[in-house]
Amino acid sequence: MGYSMQLESETVYVNTEFFSPRILEHRLSYEDNSLSMELSDISLNDFHLIRGRQAANEDISFAIHFDTSFYVTHFVLGNTLNASKQNPWAPSLNTYRLYYQDRDQSESGYIGKNQQYDFFEMAFQKSFLDGLVEEDELLADKLFSRFGKEEYRSAPASPIIPDMYSCLGAMNSKVFTGPLQQLYLETKARELLLLQIQTLMKTESAVSTLKPADIDCLHEAKHYIERNYRRPCSIIDLAKIVGINQTKLKRGFKELFGTTVFGYVRDLQMERAKQLLLEEGLYVSEVADQVGYNHPQHFTVAFKRKFGVLPSELKNS
Repeated sequence: MGYSMQLESETVYVNTEFFSPRILEHRLSYEDNSLSMELSDISLNDFHLIRGRQAANEDISFAIHFDTSFYVTHFVLGNTLNASKQNPWAPSLNTYRLYYQDRDQSESGYIGKNQQYDFFEMAFQKSFLDGLVEEDELLADKLFSRFGKEEYRSAPASPIIPDMYSCLGAMNSKVFTGPLQQLYLETKARELLLLQIQTLMKTESAVSTLKPADIDCLHEAKHYIERNYRRPCSIIDLAKIVGINQTKLKRGFKELFGTTVFGYVRDLQMERAKQLLLEEGLYVSEVADQVGYNHPQHFTVAFKRKFGVLPSELKNS
């Protein structure tokens, strides 16, 4: 059981039960001259968690083969390359996709030269979804329709909202061990999926008020923000860049993504700041500068408002 990744030169196997009645943890490290990869798998009864990090020195194509079928939500937590003519499938940073993975259809992928890619993936069986929506047939129909039978590349991307980031961070922590850890992860997995369902319902009602051309412009605005949030431009300039008027930009962005333009900028800045403080150990003033704040005290106020602690307290925790 488990799954395998067919690289250009060899096949890498992850030998673990994909779904297990008891919690199973498995780690894999792989490295050759062109690719390095770290995978951390957790198997439970009706869902499976994968946290991965990949880095390539050259263009790499691969295919993943699974022994079973399941539903998937794939979260892009880090990506140094954007979509381009050479790599049109490069997923956008801070987005997630919902799709169905058929055991008879391999999942193809691509890692570009000098690309570093971090992701979190939650795979689950239909029974896991049924437990959340069994009393609401209309919601169940909409949800299963949304997952559909599409592969990863054709599934539409949605922005990762702050509450989802908090949930993902909690699922990565080792709060308990044994049965308590299994119960904790099951609770957080349901919370994460409910957040996606809630966002889906809001997005469906909002999209109906927007024209397709407006939606394209708003997605372009979101991608522009993701590439330039460290030095954000004004609403006026952003509207000109993506070809939409200011009113549609402000109202449409809120409708489509559930947050304001500047709210999304702040969320990206704060999440990146937290990562720099926890993982790279930078000084508060250095972090403030890297995420786009000219004055460290303004950054400190924004960070405290977002996370409830001072950045210096988080750094020293």
